[in-house]
Order: sequence, then C-alpha cells, then structure tokens
Amino acid sequence: MFKEKSEIRDFYNGNVSRLAGEIASRKMRNRLFVAGELASFVAAVIAFVAWASGGLRAPLLILALLLLVVYAVVRHFDISNMRKTEHLESLRAYYIKETEALDGNYSSFDDGNRYADSAHPFSFDLDLFGIGSLFQRVCRCVTPGGKTALANALSVLPHDKNIILQRQDAVSELTEMEEWRAEWNSNVASDVLSVDLSEWETPSSESLDSSSGRQRPPVIAYLAIVGFITSVVLAVIGIVPSSVPTMWAVAQLGAVVAITNRPLRRISQGGENLLRALRGYIPLVELVDNASFKSPLMLSLSSQLQGDDDAMEAFRELRRILDGYDRRGNLLGMVLFNILFLSDYFLVRRYHRWRARYGARVGQWLDAISEIDSLVSMSTFRFGHPETVMPVIADGDTVVYDARALWHPFLGAEAVSNDFTIGHLNYYIITGANMAGKSTFLRAIGINYILAMSGMPVFASEMTVSVFNLFTSMRTTDDLQHGISYFNAELLRLKQLLQSISDNPPCTLIILDEILKGTNSLDKLNGSRMFLEAVSTMPVSGVIATHDLELSHMADGNSRFHNYCFEIELGESVTYNYKITPGVAKNQNATYLLKRILRS
Repeated sequence: MFKEKSEIRDFYNGNVSRLAGEIASRKMRNRLFVAGELASFVAAVIAFVAWASGGLRAPLLILALLLLVVYAVVRHFDISNMRKTEHLESLRAYYIKETEALDGNYSSFDDGNRYADSAHPFSFDLDLFGIGSLFQRVCRCVTPGGKTALANALSVLPHDKNIILQRQDAVSELTEMEEWRAEWNSNVASDVLSVDLSEWETPSSESLDSSSGRQRPPVIAYLAIVGFITSVVLAVIGIVPSSVPTMWAVAQLGAVVAITNRPLRRISQGGENLLRALRGYIPLVELVDNASFKSPLMLSLSSQLQGDDDAMEAFRELRRILDGYDRRGNLLGMVLFNILFLSDYFLVRRYHRWRARYGARVGQWLDAISEIDSLVSMSTFRFGHPETVMPVIADGDTVVYDARALWHPFLGAEAVSNDFTIGHLNYYIITGANMAGKSTFLRAIGINYILAMSGMPVFASEMTVSVFNLFTSMRTTDDLQHGISYFNAELLRLKQLLQSISDNPPCTLIILDEILKGTNSLDKLNGSRMFLEAVSTMPVSGVIATHDLELSHMADGNSRFHNYCFEIELGESVTYNYKITPGVAKNQNATYLLKRILRS
C-alpha cells in the first residue's frame, strides 16, 4: 500500500492515461464492427430477395443463411466490444474522481443529505451527512443499499467490540485489493443501480400459471420448431414448394405474438425495471464469486451469496433472460428468433420460473452485497488516506479515549494535531477565544470516534478507545414552524441527552459546545454548573467547550473536573496556534477584533 498521497496520485493518473489509450483502440474497433454488420445484413437481404425471385434456389438460400450467421457473429463481437468500452470508460471515470478526491473535491460523490437528522444524538453536530460531510468523503457505494449500510455504520454505534474488529479486518483486507475495488467502484456508472428494489415480491403460483403459459405443454413448442426447420429443408431439396415454410413462418410468428403479447406487457409494466436493476448487480456478484477472501466478515458475506440457490447461477440466468429481452429491440432479430426458436414464448417462461425459484432469496443477496458495498467504500477511503491508522479497541465498560496527534479529517495537510486523553467519569472544561479551535477540536474527538466504531482508520498517530455511548450538543437551532425558541430547543436537547444516558448503559461520553447559549450570562453560568453537577453523578464522561471562564472553577477541589484551553497571543495581530494545553484561557479576542474593525 502506498505511504504518501503523491504516490497514490501518480498511480491514479497513470491508470487514467492507460485506460484512455485502451478506450481509443476499442472505439476504432467498434467502427469496423459496425461496417461489417451493415455489409453482412445488406448482403443477406439481397440474397434472400434473389432466392425468393426464383434464382439459384438452394445456393442463394444457403448463402443468405450464412450471411445472417456472419451478421450475428459480428454483432456479438460488436456488443461485447461496446460493453468492454463502456466498462473501461467507467473505470477511467472512477480514477479521475479519486484523483479529484485527493485534492479535496468530493462533489462527484453522494453527500447523503437525505440521512441528515438534527435530532440524532451526534450525526448533525459532527457533519456526518450533507455537502462536504464525512459520508460524502467516504461514500463510493454503487448500490442504494450500500449507501444505506454505510449511513448506518456511521450513525448507529455498535455495542459489540467484535463487530468493530471484524469490520477492521475486512476494511484492511479490501484496502490491499486495489484492482478488485476499482472494478467494483467502476460499476457506479450503471443507471440501473439507482432503481429502488424494496418492492421486490415473489409472484404467486396462480399468476405464474395464468401469465406464463406453463399449462401449455412445452412439447408443442418444440414440435413447432422442428416442423418449421423440416419444412425449410424439404423446400430446399424441392420436395415441397417454398410457400410452405413461408406460410409456416408467418403462422408461427403470429401464434407467438398472440400468446406472449399480454404477459410481455405485464413484464414491461411490473417487472422489467426491477430485473434491469438486478442486472446491475451481476458484475458485483461475479466479483465476489471470483474473489478469495480471508477475513471472517468477508467470508461470511460471500457465503450468503452461495448455497443451494447460488446467487451467481441465479444472476447468470437473469443475464440470459435480459439478453433475450434486449434482442426484442432488434426487429429483424425478434422476427427471426421467434420464427426459428419461439424466443418470446420461452423468454416469458424463463422469467417466471426465475422469479419463482429465486425471488425469496433476492433480499438476502442484496443485503449481503449492500454490506460489502459499504465496506468497499470504507477501504477505498483508507487507501486514499495513508496518513491514518487503525485504532485499538479496548475492553471494558468504561470510557477509554486516548489519542496521540489527533486532528480533524476535514482539515487536510494544514491540520494541527493534539494529544488528548479522556478518563472514565472525568470532565474537561475547555476555554479559549473565538476561532481558537475549541469547536473544531470537539468535532475532531467525535468524528474520529465515529470512524473508530465503524471499523475505519482514524486521523491520529495512535488511538485507543472503548465502546461507549456518544451524545453531542453543538448546533442547537430554533424551530419557528413549531414555535420552539432557541433556549427551548437547548432545553429539549439536554433532556434528550439525559434520556440517551438512561437508555444506553453502561457509560456515555458527552461533547457539549456552550451549554445554554440562549440565556443571559449569570443564568447561563448557574444553569451550566447545575447541569454538570447533575450529570457528574451519572456514568458519564464529558468534554465541554465554553467562553465562560467562571465555569472553570468547577475544577476547584474536584479531581474529576479538569481545565484545558486554546490560548492565543495578542499583538499587532492575533496569533492562533490551535494547540490544547492544561489551564484556563487568559486572552480573549472579541473586543480586540471589534476595535480594529471600528478603526478601519
């Protein structure tokens, strides 16, 4: 794995250039295939017309059929080449987007704003969702379910250490599988993956029988095919006139259209979009099927795609069904295949048999793919951040948070790192001037804990944390629509905090930025003291940022309260070092900066 971002950037740019050359070569090949298709098709039509007009009957018919075979072969290679070209273009787009992400441009990725919830215990305060959020920086998911799984991994803290360790192993394993991840992530270009699959249902046996024609004996269909081919052979050798296979073909085509028109229309209305959505999962299932995983979580997830009703077998059959459905878009192909093979009849039968056999397993398969999808995103994020480390997950039912050189992941190379340790049932009052770094530091503590709990690496040189409940209150807002003032909103948030402590034993870490900002200074101080004294009797540790220096006196005579600060230097300008140190801040900058504004 690369150790520097510059090495990753060179790697990505090299792949972009290589793929551009391959794409150009395949597009040239595509033009040759199109010319071959056109030539063979026109020649086949001419040969058929000459045969029908009474020329050299047998040779012309054989020539026409051979030309149709040539057309079909060239068409096959053309489609294969186009699909490969599209895949290479998607792969190139993936590397371009990853290069942009290295430079801090995440606009190409889903921001997950739909998952944002201002009432969530911590996601709103820590910028987990929305433009520029942690979700947008991590998400490379190519399935709707994968995005939801990733959102859950970030916003729902696990209570079991083993879950985190299994995710860590899976993320570490996938991080080393760069080519495999690139193939997975390049499938994001497929529009079918955006279709909602939540309404998938297995049809009833009654609907299968009535719409698919299963009650009609297939033997009749096979006899019809053999009969038509026999009539063609007899016409070629002159035993029957050419009008016999012609009339047979017309009758056979009419019968197929009459029998399949209604069920095909039902498929188009109710099942085609779902099937096309599932088609987008085929390359993902193939990637899982061909991979050799070693981590327990990846082995477990991949095993869910195997068994008596193997997912790979099911999705390959699905591909054949959809390929047959797509051939109906080619009028000549639809006519010929229906005459020769009754293709629409067998297509309808295969569609319903597929849903009857595999429909009940689809949900399980998609859940497994979604979980893998989220893990691929996490590992891609780790690959792009070689400066991160995997945290150590500590045992026990106490708050453990010990970080060396911790910084906020959104700040990039300019971030100032800090060492910080949070002891069980201890409280840390952090003072400092405006813009000195208090709020950013609080968010760095929280967001790195979220990364640790999700199984991802953290932005620190070392970090050890235990599994505990987290609650933050940093961005309380009023709600005019529901008549909730700012102060009332703060009270409701603190009430929610107390409920969260009660509902999530055994221990909680609270991160608060300015308690009771919506009231006057004295009332704020008294209320803040009262609140902290109350929660200090609970199984809670806390980090609290405040401008109220008087709150620091809570550490007087109480060994569980500690004072830290972000100090600034005042001179001709304000100097910020963004380093946290023990003690209480001495310098403030509001009056200083306001005077400079008034003098300007």
